Amino acid sequence: MSHAVDVPEHFIPARIERIEQTTPLIKVFTLAADPERFHARAGQWLDLVILRGGEPVVGGYSVVSAPSDDGRLQLAIKYADHHEATHHLHTVSQVGDEVLVTAGQGGFCFEPTMGREVVLLGAGIGVTPLISILRLIHREAPDVHAHLVYSVAAQREVLFPDELAVLGEAPNIDVTLTVTREAEDWRGHTGRISHALLESLDLSRDALYYYCGSREFIEDMTELLTQWGIPEQQLKYEKWW
Repeated sequence: MSHAVDVPEHFIPARIERIEQTTPLIKVFTLAADPERFHARAGQWLDLVILRGGEPVVGGYSVVSAPSDDGRLQLAIKYADHHEATHHLHTVSQVGDEVLVTAGQGGFCFEPTMGREVVLLGAGIGVTPLISILRLIHREAPDVHAHLVYSVAAQREVLFPDELAVLGEAPNIDVTLTVTREAEDWRGHTGRISHALLESLDLSRDALYYYCGSREFIEDMTELLTQWGIPEQQLKYEKWW
């Protein structure tokens, strides 16, 4: 990797260790970085830099892995041909390539001391930081109850379906999937996240409500939860622009 280009000191070298095509449009990248320098709280995002011909190409991505102390991190990235860094990662990047990352950024994060009940609302690729939070709770916080409500267009687009099925068996975790496009072979919930769906799940009004995604999704969920009587201080969200 060429270092001819000026890169700020807070960027950390990382090596792509694994690339998996996990849904028709999502690839999961496992990276290894210096454990003394890389750290992220559950739910945070990072900047990733690809040095291509001396020109830095930058993308911002949520970390989908739970926090660890070994410098390893996982990103789940949906294909986009209009986003230069994402397009490069999907079409050019290979195992062994070096990139640069920042440590975790942003105030959208969860620590077990923050609350005993958490509801995670996600649609499509916006679920990535919520899976990080869910993984943390499953691994380190058996006294925290979490309920993931996850909306996808089609069942094949569910990220980590086998893992979510296992997590949903834990006594402190519930996972609810809803599919927005009609499918003859789907027997679960259908439609977008709605008042009716939330009512049917018996969710706690005292929980922290985390949601992340497009501006439209954030605005819809904020309106829905506010109308449902959830106080503003219990709403935790992050817009993707």
